[in-house]
Amino acid sequence: MNRSLVPYLLVVLTQISLDLFAQVDKTSESADVAAIKSLRAQSNQAIQARDLTAFGQTMLPDIEVTRGSGSHVSGRDSVLASVAVQFKDPNFMGYVRTMDRIQISTTSPLAAENGHWTGRFQRPDGIQTITGVYLAMWRRTDAGWKIRSELFVSLACTGSAACGK
Repeated sequence: MNRSLVPYLLVVLTQISLDLFAQVDKTSESADVAAIKSLRAQSNQAIQARDLTAFGQTMLPDIEVTRGSGSHVSGRDSVLASVAVQFKDPNFMGYVRTMDRIQISTTSPLAAENGHWTGRFQRPDGIQTITGVYLAMWRRTDAGWKIRSELFVSLACTGSAACGK
């Protein structure tokens, strides 16, 4: 073999190896991203169905949630108790979280999901629509991906005088 080809072949083989590893990482990442997308859809559906059990299945027991108003709720039981009040409110029309991006950590069993959300309530003078952004931290567990924490920030409110309160 021509010795001048050896460095070239090493570069080619290294690049092929790196490409193969990148494809494996993308496949793994895609499976994780798909799982989180599916769980977010499940959570949104649970809100629409007012199903507390299904809503709670996506959360770790020690979840931390900062609501759009800035108030804080600690623990799945407390989160579910506060959401149960809204689920019983006939004026509550639901929340939808729409993801913009999911990033899977390469150093720990975590993922970051960020996106925007909308909450709707029937008011005497119209439909109050609250919108904002959110960030969710997901943790990979033996039972799959679960939400560890969520931060919601309300940015706008329209459609009702209740927005000014």
